[in-house]
Amino acid sequence: MKVKAPRQTVCNIPTNDPKEPGCGGKLKRITDLDVEARKAAGPGKDVFRCQKCKTLYVDESPYAAVLKGK
Repeated sequence: MKVKAPRQTVCNIPTNDPKEPGCGGKLKRITDLDVEARKAAGPGKDVFRCQKCKTLYVDESPYAAVLKGK
């Protein structure tokens, strides 16, 4: 599980292909996580998954809770 950077919308996992230096898959918010993954993310945190490589990202931004409350 990686930390999502502010305003990050695509995956930045490096690949071995020289033509594509990064994964580039879009990040989507997911709601159906197993119990262990939810504990690893932390209470009240948004979790995102890359559509291409399935890497999980956690939104650690202090503004995430403010925006979620609106």
